[in-house]
Amino acid sequence: MINHSSLAALVAGMLFATASQAQSISINFDTLSSGTPANLGAPTGVSFGEAAWSPEVDADGDVVAGTDRWRLFEGSSPILVRNPSFYDRGSAPSGLVALDGVFQPTLIRFSSPQMLARFSVTLDNDTYGDPSATIEFYRVGSAGNTLLASIPANQTSPGFTAALAAPVSGVDMVLLPSGALYDNIQYSSIPEPSSVALSLVGLAGFGAFLFLRRTSAQR
Repeated sequence: MINHSSLAALVAGMLFATASQAQSISINFDTLSSGTPANLGAPTGVSFGEAAWSPEVDADGDVVAGTDRWRLFEGSSPILVRNPSFYDRGSAPSGLVALDGVFQPTLIRFSSPQMLARFSVTLDNDTYGDPSATIEFYRVGSAGNTLLASIPANQTSPGFTAALAAPVSGVDMVLLPSGALYDNIQYSSIPEPSSVALSLVGLAGFGAFLFLRRTSAQR
């Protein structure tokens, strides 16, 4: 038999479990050697890939109009980490290497949508690049990619740290523009509100079922 106190305890337990799933991640590549794949230093559920702004192609090999979007570049080489001295640039923000995004835009892909409570990344200690570059956060959908937020990434400011000013929900991928090396990627993610809401709705339905069952039994 479940009473109001028991239901309240179940709800409190679910909310506590949800909060405990929040995680803080830091990726600095310091354990890798220059010229090795960046994915070797990626935590579970995170991957790095070369980005391409390209359309979909139908079964006949024809371009489908209006389907241009950021996507993983098929057949590309792995994203590597490099010692910035390889390009005669300033030192890495930490350690000896950083993610090599000098000649291609790079996607940080999450295996499931993330609600980013915090995100930051530090650029190489050099003045080369685009002062108006931006880092972009996307939701991936069947109808295309939705731009959720963007933050400045001044590539001409040595050691510039780009950081979110407010949480962003539903992030599937982060686009790092070409022209720089990136290091010290840090973010905090928490479960999506929609999944929490669905869980609570399910719990409420279960409680209503038990209440009706109890009422029926007492007749």
